[in-house]
Amino acid sequence: MRVALFIDGSYMYLAAKRLGWNVDHRRVLTQFATPEQLYNAFYYVPITDPEDERQQRFIDALVFMGYTVRSRLIRGEARFEAMIATDLLTTAPRWDRAIVASGSGDLAHTFAALRAMGKEVHLLGVHELADLELRNQADRFLNLPEWREVLERTLGGRRTYVGYPVEATVEVPPATVEEGKP
Repeated sequence: MRVALFIDGSYMYLAAKRLGWNVDHRRVLTQFATPEQLYNAFYYVPITDPEDERQQRFIDALVFMGYTVRSRLIRGEARFEAMIATDLLTTAPRWDRAIVASGSGDLAHTFAALRAMGKEVHLLGVHELADLELRNQADRFLNLPEWREVLERTLGGRRTYVGYPVEATVEVPPATVEEGKP
């Protein structure tokens, strides 16, 4: 089964802020598909200040992890629904299941169209931040708080992810990582 990820960065930031913990984006990649299953992982990020080095480092880290980053300069509210819908529909022939992290009801019709094409659509999010119609159009709702144990970013020096076909390391601030946990 081929899997594609579509992550609205603004939504994930808002969800993490609401939940009080940060999402480890590398774990998102490895939790929902093996490297052999993963078609692509799209991450949509608004650029608020092109000179912001911290944001550029974040984008560079996403690219290093394997995400295809879609970004644009925004003024005001970040809206990526049209871009996400376009990518979902144009890449649909290449995947069987999509994991979408978004809360916008504007994607509900896109979800319905994908399901009519025989595609499986899973919505990753937080109940309070995800539109009811969007949740209803998804084949499955993955409630982000229930995934905390496997998706939370813990602070640690140079962290290595073990147990996947390929080990990868990412530079993060120092702390300890519990032995035996993903």
